Amino acid sequence: MMAELVLAVALQASPPSTARPAVRATAPKPVPTRASKAASAAQKPKRSIARVVIDAGHGGVDPGAPIMTKGNVREKDIALQVALKVGNALKLKGIDVVYTRTKDTLIALADRGHIANQADGDVFISIHVNAANQNWKNPGSARGFETFFLAEARTEDARRVEAMENESMRFETGPSRDSSDPLSFILRDMEQNQYLRESADFADVMQRGLGRVHPGPDRGVKQAGFNVLVTALMPAILIELGFGTNSVEAAYLASPARQGNLARVIADATAEYLQRYQRRVGEPLGSHE
Repeated sequence: MMAELVLAVALQASPPSTARPAVRATAPKPVPTRASKAASAAQKPKRSIARVVIDAGHGGVDPGAPIMTKGNVREKDIALQVALKVGNALKLKGIDVVYTRTKDTLIALADRGHIANQADGDVFISIHVNAANQNWKNPGSARGFETFFLAEARTEDARRVEAMENESMRFETGPSRDSSDPLSFILRDMEQNQYLRESADFADVMQRGLGRVHPGPDRGVKQAGFNVLVTALMPAILIELGFGTNSVEAAYLASPARQGNLARVIADATAEYLQRYQRRVGEPLGSHE
């Protein structure tokens, strides 16, 4: 009876009808589920430490947002430099690190989450730089940092950031790795919902951590429908480090020393969240299956 009910729902449901550009050429892979992850984990020895997947936004032909500072600095460059520094800081804490990219290359948004799943990651962090659009009365005045988790956008500004980051899909080519099968779509949505509370908690810890060093205003924890977070079946957040369209903040973000400061607090906040998880659950996130 349950199987018939699920099949009936699947036949009536359909993914969003908005046409999406294809992702880079790779063979389609099945959407991971809790059952498939558990089966895969059962074949692997449990880890004693957590594993963090760090995603540097954009890359390759996708430069990201403009950075209003001297030199040919782009969002993809700052995101990569900060991501690598975060990874180094986490490694010093004895935490495993996996990167979605370590050089200037384009990785499809859906593939980034798949990389995290295949690496058996425990948390996923996507790093970006914000930008004000021409709808602002004074785009150059926008400042501040914010941390997002995956859920429906509630504000106009969150929808603006969502659209800006999801626009990266226009650079992607080749057949999609994501299944358009209605049942797979439903199952993926169910899988993401189980991580909603953990992702929100992770975002809150991260936002407070960034506030310890960031000179800009705290724009708060927000939620939006980022494609880069959809396929990551784990607590996942997206950080907007500041506004590249603000000359003062752009100079701050382009500074290697300031990038190092931001990377250290991101690593500290990540370690803090993992410890909080361990206290709640009673075992390290990395060993929990």
